[in-house]
Amino acid sequence: MEHYLGYAVASLLGLSVLLLATLIPGGPIENRDFSHISPMTLGIFNVFLTVLGIGSLILVYFVLAGSKLAVIASVLCGISYFFVYALDLGKIFPISPDKMPKALFWIELVGLILSIPLTLFSFIHLFMLNTAESASGISFETTFLILVAVIVFGVGIVIFATKSAMKSSSNKAN
Repeated sequence: MEHYLGYAVASLLGLSVLLLATLIPGGPIENRDFSHISPMTLGIFNVFLTVLGIGSLILVYFVLAGSKLAVIASVLCGISYFFVYALDLGKIFPISPDKMPKALFWIELVGLILSIPLTLFSFIHLFMLNTAESASGISFETTFLILVAVIVFGVGIVIFATKSAMKSSSNKAN
C-alpha cells in the first residue's frame, strides 16, 4: 500500500503542477488585469507560485524515491494549492476588476479539488513510511547545476508573470 501511495502523491503533485502552469499570467487562460496591485506584492505572489510549482515538480522524484522529507513537503504543497485556489475562487486575493474566465474557474476548481486528496494521501503516506531518508544518488555537482538552472528558470517565470499581469491595463489604455 505504501508503494501505491507514493505513486498517488507523485501523480497528484504532477497534475497540480500542470494545472498551475496553465495559469501563468499572460498565458492562454490567465489574462486578468492586476495592474492595481503593487508590483512588489505581485512579484512576491509570483515567487510563491513559482516556488510551489517548481518545488512540486522536484518533489515528484523525491516522493517516488521514498524521501520522508519530500512527503512532508507534499503535505505543505497540498495545503498551499488549496489556499491559492480557494483565495482566488473566493475573490479574496488576487482581486481583479476583470471577470474570471470560465476556463480559469474550472481549472482552479479542479486544482482545489485535487489539493484535498494530495494533502490527505501525503499525510497517510507520511505515517506509513517505514524507511529512513533514502539517498537520491545524485552527485553534489549535478545537484548544484540543477539548482542553478531551476533558479534561473524560476526567475524568468516570475519576471514574465509579473510583467504580464501588470501590463494588462496599459494595453487597455492604448
